[in-house]
Amino acid sequence: MAQRSLTIDLPGSADALQKVLQMLLQYGLISEKKVRTLEQEDTAKQPEKKSRWAQAAERLQAENYLKGRSGEVKELFREFREDFEL
Repeated sequence: MAQRSLTIDLPGSADALQKVLQMLLQYGLISEKKVRTLEQEDTAKQPEKKSRWAQAAERLQAENYLKGRSGEVKELFREFREDFEL
């Protein structure tokens, strides 16, 4: 039988990835070594997701726009979030 290759976009969730890898391993389509490698790569690639508020706060802090007024700005952000309505 001729060998064919298949490209699979691995799922983002850890549970789904585990199930796909176990199925491929069960049918002998992938080696255990490759499974371990894929699991390690997946955990290393996942960036930490931050909210836009957290990103804005980090940028303000990193670029020192606040110049010692962080408490005041933090309170203004909180008021804005609480009072914001569409």
